[in-house]
Amino acid sequence: MKKRSLFIIPLALLSSTVFAQSEYDALRFSRSFQQGTARSTAMGGAFGALGGDVSCLAANPAGMSVYKRGEFTFTPQFINCKSEALLNGFESDDSKFSFKIANVGFVQSNYNPDKSGFKGWSWGIAFNRLMDFNGKRRVYGRNDNSSMLDSWKDRSNGLEYGKLDAYTAKLGYDCFLMDGDADVKNAYLTAHDAGWFPMVGGQGGYGEYQKFVSKTKGGLNSWDLAFSGNFDDKLYFGASIGIATLRYKQTSTYSEDDNDNCTPYEYWDFTERIKDEGAGVNVKAGVIYKPVNYLRFGAAIHTPTWYQVDDDYYSEVAALYDDNIQYEDNITGELKIEDKSQEAISENNKYKYSLMTPFKAILSAAFIAPGRGLLSIDYEYVNYSMTRFSNEDWDSNDFEIQNEAIKDKLEGTSNFRVGAEVKCTPNVALRAGYAIYGNPCKYIDKSFERQIFSGGVGIGNEDVFFDITGSYHLFETTKLLYESNNVRQDYNLKNKALYITMTVGLRF
Repeated sequence: MKKRSLFIIPLALLSSTVFAQSEYDALRFSRSFQQGTARSTAMGGAFGALGGDVSCLAANPAGMSVYKRGEFTFTPQFINCKSEALLNGFESDDSKFSFKIANVGFVQSNYNPDKSGFKGWSWGIAFNRLMDFNGKRRVYGRNDNSSMLDSWKDRSNGLEYGKLDAYTAKLGYDCFLMDGDADVKNAYLTAHDAGWFPMVGGQGGYGEYQKFVSKTKGGLNSWDLAFSGNFDDKLYFGASIGIATLRYKQTSTYSEDDNDNCTPYEYWDFTERIKDEGAGVNVKAGVIYKPVNYLRFGAAIHTPTWYQVDDDYYSEVAALYDDNIQYEDNITGELKIEDKSQEAISENNKYKYSLMTPFKAILSAAFIAPGRGLLSIDYEYVNYSMTRFSNEDWDSNDFEIQNEAIKDKLEGTSNFRVGAEVKCTPNVALRAGYAIYGNPCKYIDKSFERQIFSGGVGIGNEDVFFDITGSYHLFETTKLLYESNNVRQDYNLKNKALYITMTVGLRF
């Protein structure tokens, strides 16, 4: 039976980890990659100037007034994600399969071709999945230079025990992975330091094997209610109000195994569990102009999404030593013995916060050859440095450090989408698309840049249609295992994801 030690400290002594959000959390909940229907996905999401697809409610609501009839769509999606990690020359990989609903939409058109000037209006409601967080990654490798304990020690030096980070260093201390330096006040040693607990054994140094396993679930979704108008089949305009939801759940375990007996532990684990759930509101507006029948131009803006989020976080440290722990009490001088199995768990930290995502601007153009095919292009600009955290009352003072990090480390990106469709017969169309989403991180080259390659086929008639698309997402980034002023350990992560998207639609 493992010994469990539960340590509770006053809220006033908790460190800034209470507000655990970072610039990477801001980025996670601010980015989106256009999905929607199979037709839109096949064409890279480049529908800003086209319209006539339910996905436009989440991109350019003016496109809804291109409809001449009503439409209902349903879009299931299968996703297979694979991650490949490289840590200090050691390769590892993992994968995860999931099923989601990417789109459900309804559009009602009141188009009247016999009218001059204003030819009618349309309204619609649609659910679109904007971002998928489902994934799994495994990182493994040997480290001859550092340990996560080094980063905890760096952050702890100069602090009394009661002010140690309650979710990291304090747990390590309570499991005997850290100890006070007898020669320096408020300084610490770790199990990798030669002077740490000499009675326990271990010669100090490194050479441990590190493993990190992370499982994530959830996504960003949007429900949009839109209205649009059609003036003389040349100017289309529309606006929508969106209710956005986010759900993110992560369980991760970082482990160190000592195979070279340089430390007195056999292994130790650090586990974190994070859950964020929230909802927000935004507004989108756009126009499409058709100067001639074969050419269209579009423009749209998206306001920030103002989220209210519930955060739930706790962490745990467990360690197994080679033998029972023996040490001399600093006060009494008495020899004490602790069990070789140790465990400590933090409080369950729950709090609410607010998040404002950045504005988004989209410019689009499309060339259409009626009955033969089309070509469409979208340009999108998003300035991620404008993302802001605040408390539930929208006061940002509590998050000053996090918001400064956002301004310093994130920047605006240009995103490009292009799509083409070729009509093989009046009832069969082939489609292809490509999208590239720029790197929003200032100091890491190509970090978080994502490319999407897609292709699909559509069949149908005036009343019913079926589309199927395959899209391949590829992105590579550098991720941190741990860092402090004196130590940093990162790894390279390459992600590949295959999305199979199918849409069934009815026109009425």
